Amino acid sequence: MNAFLISIPIYILTFFFISATDTSGSDFQLIKKGDGISFYERWITMKNGTKSREVKFTIEINAPTKNILEVLTKEEYGEKWNENTLDYKIKATENQSWISYIRYSFPFPLSDRECYLHNQLIETEQGSTILFRTEESRIFSKGEDLVQMTGLKGRWEIIDKRDHSLLRYHIISVPEKGLPRWIVDPIIRKNLWTTMETLKSTIEEI
Repeated sequence: MNAFLISIPIYILTFFFISATDTSGSDFQLIKKGDGISFYERWITMKNGTKSREVKFTIEINAPTKNILEVLTKEEYGEKWNENTLDYKIKATENQSWISYIRYSFPFPLSDRECYLHNQLIETEQGSTILFRTEESRIFSKGEDLVQMTGLKGRWEIIDKRDHSLLRYHIISVPEKGLPRWIVDPIIRKNLWTTMETLKSTIEEI
């Protein structure tokens, strides 16, 4: 999602799957809420002592779950809903999995980056989950010496609520070193919120 990152503007962060046994922290803080979107955040300490940002979104969508899957898995929608994206490509692999390529243009003081994500779709009676993680590749790179993002992991959860669909996005992230939070936090939050707003509207329009 990224995303996040997924693959979404958490692009400047490093992601890990959430494990209650490996973290400690305070309760989630509601950062922003509106138009069926809720954005939560908290700071936690991983088992190895790393200070990490945990973020989660819940999005109520007035569209069937198949629309969510279409937007999240089709190349044609990638640049539309991913904030600060210059290029977006998808290559199918096997067993409901695919590689997605995202090239990001970030505002100063952040630099442009590229990211390859391996995505895996898991479908059950309860709903669908897309797991993603970074992997090394150059299949869509254009020869430029861009920083390639690594170490990203995350998930989307898609649930049918009968009268609407529920989309959940959940990550734990380690901010990059060298930039103070008072600079990074507003960029992260603005990009995340804008991306989720655009994702919701894109899904509801198709």
